[in-house]
Amino acid sequence: MSTLPQALLKCVLGASFLQWPAFQINAAEKFNVIVNGEPIAVYRTADLETASKEASAAHKAVAWIASSPKVLDGKGTISQTTPRGATLHALFALRHRTVLVFMDAYEENHKVPRFIDEALHTPDPHYTPPTVLLLSSDAKKVIATVTYEPDFVKRAKALAKALDDAKGSL
Repeated sequence: MSTLPQALLKCVLGASFLQWPAFQINAAEKFNVIVNGEPIAVYRTADLETASKEASAAHKAVAWIASSPKVLDGKGTISQTTPRGATLHALFALRHRTVLVFMDAYEENHKVPRFIDEALHTPDPHYTPPTVLLLSSDAKKVIATVTYEPDFVKRAKALAKALDDAKGSL
């Protein structure tokens, strides 16, 4: 697995820096984000196929989290009312029941599979990250969408409902 420092380097210095051999991140490797002191393994969008295979084998949904890569430093808490708190909350809440995929909502905007891009931009064509999409285990269909919600309790209920919707679709 890639280390958190490699993920941070990618965010801070850009992906081209990581092409240097000392900082190479191999395809289909997960990286860890620390949330509430717990490492959470996450795939990058380029590894959707591998994430889908893992999800299919485990009978889980794929959780596609579109947010700012700045939150990958693990600072903050899941109860914050900010997009950082909402992203950390989604990562933490979905870590055991889905296979996680992280999308840089700014750099990768409009560069992902069309059905995902359309789901992210519906109903608001200029959505506010984070947005969480629960995909079928084969990553071919959007099952549920959870848009940014600053209120922790409402956000928790929305994530729980999305998980219930996904469970019924797998």
